[in-house]
Amino acid sequence: MRMRTIAAALGGIGVVSALLGAGPAASAEIPHMPLSESISSPLLVDCSSMTVNGRGYAQLHGIALCGADTIPLDQPLRVEAVGGEECGTASLTVTSRGGGLATIAWRVASTSGPIVDVELDAAFSGRAGGTMRRFSVREPTPHAAGATVAFLGVGRATATMSGTVETFAATCRIAPASVRVHLR
Repeated sequence: MRMRTIAAALGGIGVVSALLGAGPAASAEIPHMPLSESISSPLLVDCSSMTVNGRGYAQLHGIALCGADTIPLDQPLRVEAVGGEECGTASLTVTSRGGGLATIAWRVASTSGPIVDVELDAAFSGRAGGTMRRFSVREPTPHAAGATVAFLGVGRATATMSGTVETFAATCRIAPASVRVHLR
């Protein structure tokens, strides 16, 4: 009788150790959502809208935008680029701060001269709702930047940017771009 009890106990221990040694069963992999994400988007200029002053500035400073640096002022600029030519970049960063809070930061850099005016719309949404914030910077600067903090709730959040940037040479459009992150 004693032998059966010992054998049953050892058998039970063997089953438990086999289960523990095998490790967890294969589980479905959870998709990775970053806690901070950035995206860059080009600034695009419609070459047909460049002013004479903008063309003169581009020629004076050797800015190769729409051919303004080499085409004489009495001839039209090239306009064959679909969507326009690049005149800088805009970036958008969303960072989880915990408790459903997010920092939404943007930065604009111009390759067509100093920035004179920025009109940027940042729309952001999450589980707790969404909103849009307009950023307006009207001071000459080579790089413009701004940020805000918003309560979007825990979970997936999305932010989108669009707008215009006026430089000494041209008015550029921010190509719309969006970023998605997980807020904790």
